[in-house]
Amino acid sequence: MDKILVSIYVLSIDENYDVLLPINLKMMEALDLIQNIIVELSNNNYEKHDNAMLINGDSLAINNENVVRLSGLTNGCKVILV
Repeated sequence: MDKILVSIYVLSIDENYDVLLPINLKMMEALDLIQNIIVELSNNNYEKHDNAMLINGDSLAINNENVVRLSGLTNGCKVILV
């Protein structure tokens, strides 16, 4: 499997989105991809932020230096975009 499906809750607009992420993408690039997708899917209700981060279920920030497959994200996991 070369992509994982991640459910993302966007705190600022109180919406959920499912996004497919390539597992070999760096998290910093994945975060940019996620924000671009959410801008489009939300009809521009979401505004991109340079300091945005993903938070996992344990309220821990996901390290942007890892690639997706080493970040702790798994298929079907739920995270929060802040």
